[in-house]
Amino acid sequence: MTRFLLTLLAVPLLGLRAQDSLPGSRISNAGVLRAEAATDSVFINRSRLVDTVDIGDFASFLLARIGAPPFDDSLAFKVTADSQRIHISGRLMDFPADSRAEIGPIFRFLDSTSVWVAQISMPQAENGIIIFRFEGLRVSGLPIPDLLVAAALDEYRQRYPRMLAANGREFHVEIPREARVRLVHNGIVLRMPKQP
Repeated sequence: MTRFLLTLLAVPLLGLRAQDSLPGSRISNAGVLRAEAATDSVFINRSRLVDTVDIGDFASFLLARIGAPPFDDSLAFKVTADSQRIHISGRLMDFPADSRAEIGPIFRFLDSTSVWVAQISMPQAENGIIIFRFEGLRVSGLPIPDLLVAAALDEYRQRYPRMLAANGREFHVEIPREARVRLVHNGIVLRMPKQP
């Protein structure tokens, strides 16, 4: 359940069934390092005023911050973004075996090649905090009832009460108070003002 829920937190469904044809960047261990280097250079070292991070790399970084174990190189989830939403997609069969066993009761009735899409918004990205909010999940183009997802999200929130809020639907990330962050096409822009 852990990887499934982490994936939900961190792509409009195109009705695609083959993973290779899904758009976006992969979630990866290398992405964690790239995004960490970019956030450090803007927010901590302040060696750059602005940097744009690939959204797959940034999602990898956020999942690692929540506590996800290192990602398997074969993890085939993809991440895209527009100016309003982050979209994480994959197939049910792409979940690691332990996660498939945990989510089995929810998705037992679906074909393992079914494409799922989690949508995450970013309603706040200033005043010292970024809020990432889980907005919903679709499988094969159909919305999964909130009742099925809510219990799983709340269970995960109980495991990480300092990281997740709003019954597990929100992940809050602290940033410098003067920093600004915004979503762009398949990326996220990190910005600090010029020092006086």
